[in-house]
Amino acid sequence: MNGFVFLMCFLIGFVCVYSCCYMMRNVFRCKIRNFVIYSLGGGTLTAGYMLITKLLAHGTMPINNIVMGAVFVPLIWFFVTDRSLKSVAAAISAYAFFNCTQVLICRMIDQVMKYIEKLDKSELVICSVQLAGQALAVGVMILISRIGRSSIKEPMSVWNVLFVALLAIFTETITMSAWSMGEESITGVSFIGQIGLSLLSIAFMVISVVMTVKFNESRYYSSLNSMNESYLNAQKDYYAMKQTSDTEIRRMRHDMKNHLICIRDLAANGRYDELADYIGELSEAVNDADRLIHTGSGIIDAIVNEKAALAKKLHIKFDWEGTISGLNISAIDSCTLVANLLDNAIEACEKVDVAKRYISLSFRRSEHFLLMTCVNSAARIVELSNGRPLTSKADRFNHGFGIGNIERCVEKYGGHLDLASYLEDKVPIFRAEAVIPLGME
Repeated sequence: MNGFVFLMCFLIGFVCVYSCCYMMRNVFRCKIRNFVIYSLGGGTLTAGYMLITKLLAHGTMPINNIVMGAVFVPLIWFFVTDRSLKSVAAAISAYAFFNCTQVLICRMIDQVMKYIEKLDKSELVICSVQLAGQALAVGVMILISRIGRSSIKEPMSVWNVLFVALLAIFTETITMSAWSMGEESITGVSFIGQIGLSLLSIAFMVISVVMTVKFNESRYYSSLNSMNESYLNAQKDYYAMKQTSDTEIRRMRHDMKNHLICIRDLAANGRYDELADYIGELSEAVNDADRLIHTGSGIIDAIVNEKAALAKKLHIKFDWEGTISGLNISAIDSCTLVANLLDNAIEACEKVDVAKRYISLSFRRSEHFLLMTCVNSAARIVELSNGRPLTSKADRFNHGFGIGNIERCVEKYGGHLDLASYLEDKVPIFRAEAVIPLGME
């Protein structure tokens, strides 16, 4: 019998870790890796906990959900996530939601067994009730992921996932309080009312989480529309500048015959100093007429020219080189990638002395890859955690997402983002390199 109880304890721990990871991945949209292996570890820890409590207490001791949470949340966060603030919030919320749902269901099962007068307070029955509650709780989470299915892959914000945890704990507390008030009468209408209260509580949590998912989706598409609008405005400004530039170039082309006559006469008369000055002025006029940046992509041209104009207003030296060809990514992703790279660089440069402000953007390609590099001066060495910068802003919840957006965009096309912060000639430098395979759809 003891062996069977330990097997059930193992299954309880396994289901707990697995279901929390399932919710993190399918509801909160977090990146989870190798969670089946660590779910097996969770089951082993649970069975070990039961063994230790039996040895110490010399008797039965039910599995403590607080102890399970204290062990499983760090286990999930450390081994199967990216160890970020969002992932720890998601791990806490997933465990809280799963545990509260399980407790409510277990109480219903317990009351049903009491009502039919077959409840035996043995370890086997306790574990059976817990395992049955977990199985139904997993079903609830699968239902949520199906109802709240979204086409977006963006993770929820920290506030959203913490809301789920607080919602679950609050609902469980209220429901259990109502249960305790009706414990004395467990028959008839009171019994049905208690069961109904638990069902309504679970339904309330399910609906609230689904609404949270839909809210997250709505906010994402609102952000997408805002980016589309920004992109269209950048395109409009770009084409206006291009029209002005084309007009200037046509005017110069019309006068080119006269310019060549002047150059020939100056050369024929040996007036080489005047010739050099004349050619210099002509070259400067040509450069002034065509100051647009041409990368080979109309979309990226619009964004880069807009950001270059902003950099000029802020007295930031802006250099660029290279062209893009063979890179097949959507207009939205192009806007996300380049705009966020340059926005971060411009924001960093604003904190630097005017004389030291500069941004260098380059595009280099090999046979199979495009290397996009953005280097900018910075006020200080940027602290990196797991290869990603820690935001220096006071509002850490709502900032620091630009790099995350860039990373998701690059990884979507099978690429890789590499960040570095270092001193160059005693000046702090921040460097972002995105490697993207060519020919990817």
